[in-house]
Amino acid sequence: MSFRGFVLGLLALCIYSGLSFEKAWAESGHPICVKDSMGVQVCVHDTPKKIISLAPSLTELVFELGAGSSLVGRTTRCNFPDDAKNVPDIGAYMKPDFEKLVAARPDLVLAPKTGIRPELIDRLRRLKIPVYVDDSLNIEDIRNVITNVAKLLRKENEAGQILDDMQSRRDRINKLVKGKEKTTALFVVGVRPLVVAGSKSFLGSLIREAGGVNIAERVDVEYPKFSIEEVIRTNPDVILILDKECHGEDCLNQWKNHIHLKAVQENRIHDLDADLMSRPGVRTIEGLEKLSALLHPNVPGTPEISREIRNSAKNR
Repeated sequence: MSFRGFVLGLLALCIYSGLSFEKAWAESGHPICVKDSMGVQVCVHDTPKKIISLAPSLTELVFELGAGSSLVGRTTRCNFPDDAKNVPDIGAYMKPDFEKLVAARPDLVLAPKTGIRPELIDRLRRLKIPVYVDDSLNIEDIRNVITNVAKLLRKENEAGQILDDMQSRRDRINKLVKGKEKTTALFVVGVRPLVVAGSKSFLGSLIREAGGVNIAERVDVEYPKFSIEEVIRTNPDVILILDKECHGEDCLNQWKNHIHLKAVQENRIHDLDADLMSRPGVRTIEGLEKLSALLHPNVPGTPEISREIRNSAKNR
């Protein structure tokens, strides 16, 4: 049979059996291949049954796609959803135990670019273990990762539902903030020293997506150190802080000595769930909704979280 005839037969099989083309192709003995964030081709010959995730965002994605039961390893920081805690822990996020990783005999490893040593990825690939590396820096990157990982796991239908939901919620936010006055924001990721989200960071991309202006946008690095003098000079409307640095009233107290700052005067200093905001994955759209509400609390139709935020500020 010619290759053309084989493909036509495969398409007919898809139509009559309800299989996706990718799944039918894989079941015919041909691999499914995608390119990861680094441009490296990653191939699997069968549906992965033993998956190891080296990043919380990727662990969340596997569960969201309905393949959580295939996980045989995750890092200590992979704590969502609750079922992830039942997956064997193979070590710290930035330093997983290589021996435990290999002993699990994975047929697919999902890894982040940031925090994982390149030599660990190289060692796995030399052992012929497929490794998909994620380097998501914005929502479009996240969408690509969802699409690609879903292809490898034969979960295209589940991915379609996730992507449709993300896009509808994203479109709603864009429509609500379009044309509205830009709110200036400082996103603090470290307090001592003061480290903020710069223009090339994932959090910086979320500020732009939510209709805000990052006062550190001019800084051409991901997470630069910032001086308090620079904060005073730019005087942001809102100061956002990851909750691993402070919580609630403590966040405001750290800035009370700078009463001349607009964000202090107007009680617009807020802590945000670090796990939700800093993990580029399926829950990012929820973080974006919360961020848009903080930047535009008076815009009719912003997510209901804005009402909770306003009430919280009044009660301080």
